[in-house]
Amino acid sequence: MDEQKTISLRWLVIALVIIIVVGGFLIGGLILLRVQSSPQPAPAQVSDAGSGSPTSTPQPTATALPDHVSITLHSPTDDLEVDLGTPVQLVISASAGSGVHLINVTSNGQGIGSFRGMLETDVEIDQLWTPSYAGAHTIVASVSTRGGESATTEPIRIRVVDRELMARHAPIWADVEANVTEVRGLAKLEAFEPTLLSRTELRQRLQDEFFYTEEDARRDVLVLSAFDFVPANFDLYTLQRRYLGDSIAGFYDPQTKEFVVVSDDSEVDALEQWIYAHEFMHALQDQHFQLDLIADTELGFEENLAIRALAEGEAELLQSQYLELGYFDDVQFAEIFNRLSRAHTPQADYLPPVLVNQGLFPYTVGHDFARAIYRQQGWEGLNHVWQNPPRSTEQIIHPDRYFAGDVPQIVDLAPLTDTLGSEWRLIEQEVFGEFLVREYLSQRLNDSDVDQAATGWGGDRYAVYQRGDSDQLVMVLRSVWDTPNDRSQFVRGYASYADRVYGQERLRQPDGGTCWQTVDIICLYDSGSDVLIVRAPDLNMAGAVAVAARP
Repeated sequence: MDEQKTISLRWLVIALVIIIVVGGFLIGGLILLRVQSSPQPAPAQVSDAGSGSPTSTPQPTATALPDHVSITLHSPTDDLEVDLGTPVQLVISASAGSGVHLINVTSNGQGIGSFRGMLETDVEIDQLWTPSYAGAHTIVASVSTRGGESATTEPIRIRVVDRELMARHAPIWADVEANVTEVRGLAKLEAFEPTLLSRTELRQRLQDEFFYTEEDARRDVLVLSAFDFVPANFDLYTLQRRYLGDSIAGFYDPQTKEFVVVSDDSEVDALEQWIYAHEFMHALQDQHFQLDLIADTELGFEENLAIRALAEGEAELLQSQYLELGYFDDVQFAEIFNRLSRAHTPQADYLPPVLVNQGLFPYTVGHDFARAIYRQQGWEGLNHVWQNPPRSTEQIIHPDRYFAGDVPQIVDLAPLTDTLGSEWRLIEQEVFGEFLVREYLSQRLNDSDVDQAATGWGGDRYAVYQRGDSDQLVMVLRSVWDTPNDRSQFVRGYASYADRVYGQERLRQPDGGTCWQTVDIICLYDSGSDVLIVRAPDLNMAGAVAVAARP
């Protein structure tokens, strides 16, 4: 995975956990994405000499450094399933030529064991640990020496199941699954066990498992600031952690197959059954279609977001039909909407609207897209869409563009390193897409003007460069449009946006550019075939970038 795609995926993940309850209406749940993942070793099957029966052989996961510091986690093994309250055996061996100083073991980022060595070169640990909550647990062990050398195991994932709770609710789960299968016409191909988590447990899980660092946030802020979404000193790291987990109603994780519904009372009321229907729809998508495409970094941010909108939009459509078809009686129906009317909607005015709207887009606009497919072709039409998923947010916003096969044009940008010099480094290069074009312009234009300027998007690519560790940036966005009129409308719309953000004084350039002076220079170039927007510290650099950016 290259650095640019990693950064874009991080930006996506922040938005995905942002508002699920909005305007008094509950958006059913989400598909959990992970920023980082590690390969999962498959347990080997061997014959036990004493019994002749197959048993799982512990799979060591070890990382060794040249100075002979290593650690191996022998137990538990990947995919172990245990009942809540049952102790789990931790078997660890570590070695260090200079002596083992400290061994730490974590589950979902929280410490579950810390062992001080006496500077022995080899240490063996065999200890019991009892998980305190149900759900997936990711276990990692690390060793350090007094001199600062260290090694860490690859993650081992186990599943903790509250079997008593699951047995109590099994008839309810089975009933909801049968109803969803009847509505959607897709059978469950693999068994799974759902998990109930309290809000506190969910919040802790998300904070522990989203590997989002201050460095990640700093890079994302620079990219966002290049498009005026946030100031360069915006504290995204603190604010996204503050909001994390406050309003998620449930999730499905395609990587671990974990299926979670949030419930603080360990009971399953009508609202939670309705949420279960949404998450079960995601499980069916995973079993029948290409749900993993939402996190395929080879596709990029724009296409990932479009496929996510298909997935969430279909689940939202399923939820609405679940209500309409009478699977809840009058008392349950009233209970759902009474709960929704009392639902606390967290205020997110401290977050940039682009991130809030990016989180909502798959549910709201995605629902409109799924409904448009359903109206023309029914559920069978959505089956076909999964075989040919949408390629852009343009196709989600304008379903007719999907039906017409209007796929994005590939737009290239030439590298700018030689033009800018060795002090500058590329921090992100990606497709912007119609959704973000609309978000960009809507910071100052009304909905009608945004719609006129953004409709007719044909394709684009942007890049953001940073000078050393400073706030100095160069941004270039190259876009193409479906028709000359579409291109002209975008140029007029962007000029109007720039007038309102940077001031009315336009600096006409000999090379045909129109520029605005702010803290940086913003320039607009219309070549007649494409449009360039350039942000740079000064006019000379902006002009040089405009010349060099086109391949």
